[in-house]
Amino acid sequence: MREFIFKANKTITSSNINLKDLPGSCGRLDLLCRCVSDAFFLSHDIRRDVIFYAVLYGQPNPPVCLKFVGSELKKVSPDERNIAIFVKKALKKFEESDEDQRNDWILSTPGIYVRRNDFRDLILEKINEGKNIYYLHKDGEDVENVDIKNPVFVIGDHIGIGEEDEKFLESINAKKISLSPLELHANHCITIIHNVLDRKGF
Repeated sequence: MREFIFKANKTITSSNINLKDLPGSCGRLDLLCRCVSDAFFLSHDIRRDVIFYAVLYGQPNPPVCLKFVGSELKKVSPDERNIAIFVKKALKKFEESDEDQRNDWILSTPGIYVRRNDFRDLILEKINEGKNIYYLHKDGEDVENVDIKNPVFVIGDHIGIGEEDEKFLESINAKKISLSPLELHANHCITIIHNVLDRKGF
């Protein structure tokens, strides 16, 4: 199983999503949608061994966590607008739920869940499940030299994950790995990780 945690610092946490302006008024929702697309979609197929989490910290109701489960997804297509519609549905479901319900995963549509969840708490949850945390950063160890097992890959958006959360990852001994000496888009990092693991037969 391959898992990804994407920290979306500015992405809207309301279902009031303008599908004609995903980058601007929605806090780079376009980037989140591209990450989902690259996490799951192959040519004429979908990766069923992937779980993708996005922790949204934009206004008005942060944090909100979305979970996409490849083995359960239905009717989702690779384009940004389609994925944004499913995000909108999930946030609407979250808004309509009681506060007590929000602490558990709420099913929105097949394979897409929503919950009140902090970035750090989600990572600690993954560690308790026996997962290893790999933080994708250009100053990390070359991915080709890293023995990857039970991975959860942590990715920041165009802002990064922030200094405090970087310190948190250091405190839990997350492995910092590099895909390139250059700054890459988050969705490109996902594609490269998939390629590395595919080639290794992971």
